[in-house]
Amino acid sequence: MKLSRWWAPAVVVVVMLVAAPVGQAAGWWSTSGRTQVVAQQLGVDDLKGWMTIQQAADGLGVPAQRLIDALGPEASGLAPSTAFKDVEAKVPGFELSSFRDQLREALASPAAAEPSQTPG
Repeated sequence: MKLSRWWAPAVVVVVMLVAAPVGQAAGWWSTSGRTQVVAQQLGVDDLKGWMTIQQAADGLGVPAQRLIDALGPEASGLAPSTAFKDVEAKVPGFELSSFRDQLREALASPAAAEPSQTPG
């Protein structure tokens, strides 16, 4: 049995066209550049512009309101679902790179620690 000379190139083209969608559906390949945010396993340097305030708070293991408070009084109207890239448009002078340094200091400061609740 003789195969057409177009058989091999056709198979290569089909494999190339199917590989990306199958890989993405199976979770083997991601093209977004976003990673999973695992609770309490992020460092301040891991914060990205696409992350929401809530994702950052979950990753850092702090309440979202604490991050909003660290943004300053101009950020009081922000919701936890606001992405850092959108904060730049809503808070004058906000830059994620400088906020990382500010947040690192705020989280290291014992005065900024959450007050412990006593049962009673």
